[in-house]
Amino acid sequence: RLYKSGEPIPNKCQFSWFCDGKPDVPFDNKVWQRSVEFAYEYVVKGRYHGLTEGATHYHATYVRPHWARAYKRVAVIGRHIFYKPVD
Repeated sequence: RLYKSGEPIPNKCQFSWFCDGKPDVPFDNKVWQRSVEFAYEYVVKGRYHGLTEGATHYHATYVRPHWARAYKRVAVIGRHIFYKPVD
């Protein structure tokens, strides 16, 4: 969600990095380049599409959102848990 000024409201964002107040400039160029390459492989070349088995929701492992119980857990990657609707 945004204020009328267009600024993000802290802790009211779908993606925490959007409203955490930290700069969005990458500080590790090697890691940034690796993420760009991964995105290219995913979007352009179609690789890794089964990685999260069609997940539509995710959260970090250190939080427990109320909505998670309504979805099927399909993957854990690093510190993130991925879910999709129950069949």
